[in-house]
Amino acid sequence: MTMARYDLTATDTQGNVISGASVEVRREIPGQPLAPLYSDRAGTTPAGNPLTTDANGDAGFYCAGGAYQIVVTSGIYSKTRRYVAIGLAQETDAAAEGLIQRTHIAAGTVTVTNDDADIVVVKKTVGAATPVELPDPSTATKPVRIVDGKYDAATNNITITSLGTSKTIMGATSYVIDSNGGSIKFTPLEDGSGWF
Repeated sequence: MTMARYDLTATDTQGNVISGASVEVRREIPGQPLAPLYSDRAGTTPAGNPLTTDANGDAGFYCAGGAYQIVVTSGIYSKTRRYVAIGLAQETDAAAEGLIQRTHIAAGTVTVTNDDADIVVVKKTVGAATPVELPDPSTATKPVRIVDGKYDAATNNITITSLGTSKTIMGATSYVIDSNGGSIKFTPLEDGSGWF
């Protein structure tokens, strides 16, 4: 597998480069394990983790694409960067997969149709709970991802239901996005009885 490259220059709060700083890289997944780093694009030569910045305050590495936490430490100075996106896809780049996205900003129910975008971002101009209606899964031909683009679903839940008689979503009558920035991808069941 070809690895993604990431380079950084460690600086203090005044913008001075920090040589000899420790650079620790962790995956942004539960448990935040140390990330496997490499010194070559092919991923055949492991690099240490943490790394140490050179005389110019520079450090660089190759790793698999994804989201990372990078912590630079030198003496009492420490700076943490969360959810650093590295690589082509960087978690959810729709363009890299060739997916179509639409953003819904109007008030009221968001209706998803069979020929709708692959990703529907709910980003209303006003804060309010949002109902989303998926098409009848027996006629749907592709998955759809629903995303909280306003980052307020913890307060203004997004409740997703399906058109059609007795259709289920994840085995229930509805599914609720109730975390800020939350998203979920729904795929129609092969037998048309619901979405998973």
